[in-house]
Amino acid sequence: MSIRIAQVQKNPMRTILVRIQNIIGTQFVTALTILAYLFLFTPLIILIIYSFNASHSTAVWSGFSINWYGVLFKDRYIFNALRNSLIVAGSAALISTVLGTFAALVLVRRQFKGKAIFSTLMLSPLVLPEIVLGVAFLVFMVFLNIRLGYFSLIMAHIILTLPYSTLIVRASANGLDRALEEAAADLGADEVKVFRYITLPLLVSGIMAAFLLTFTISLDDFVMSMFTAGVGTTTLPLQIFSLLKVGITPEINALGTVLIIFNVALVLLIGGQQLRRVMGGAAA
Repeated sequence: MSIRIAQVQKNPMRTILVRIQNIIGTQFVTALTILAYLFLFTPLIILIIYSFNASHSTAVWSGFSINWYGVLFKDRYIFNALRNSLIVAGSAALISTVLGTFAALVLVRRQFKGKAIFSTLMLSPLVLPEIVLGVAFLVFMVFLNIRLGYFSLIMAHIILTLPYSTLIVRASANGLDRALEEAAADLGADEVKVFRYITLPLLVSGIMAAFLLTFTISLDDFVMSMFTAGVGTTTLPLQIFSLLKVGITPEINALGTVLIIFNVALVLLIGGQQLRRVMGGAAA
């Protein structure tokens, strides 16, 4: 190492070239990062801008207007579909997060026969085409003579989202310090108290991440919903798809803007709470 430093010091031109390479490399990475963010967020920015378009076209700008937000808030079909999506997504995310948490803890903490098979079956929906899952679940509902509706939608979305919640909580559970739980048990806490006061608080961030991801996946799902939705339970993606038959207006842009603001506010709220908890712990 000392020999290399001496060689660089003896050769100032080489030092300049190394510095130029470092500057170019840093600028290249920065430019690539900016381009990636532009690629991701430019469509959202355009959608928000065109939600204030006075024209009936979603691609032709004819002036600034907020009329489409008024049209949106008066459209009962959109609001019914949004209500259905929120009910289904909230229920599916809650159930799949709870089941995924217990499944992750079982896979991390327990040793039993068939563990590898159980783990593979839990994650199998990730590798199966969603249209295959949708058709299979529809056939299963018809075989059981169950009417399509909220129940079939929620169950289908649980099948779709359960692997994601299991993976996320499993990753969090793998990082837990078992010594904390063992110390609580040595001090007289039973398994329920250890889980409530030690394990669960340590898994809160992973559980919240799993809930948000599964909620988003369920809210955005189209294929499974198309096969399992019944009369009166049309979800928002299905409603938007049906509007393609008569043409999409900037009302859809206004709806997308509202959903973006809602999602950003939710992420900032939960992220801010987690940040304050971390900063508070660090200060303590």
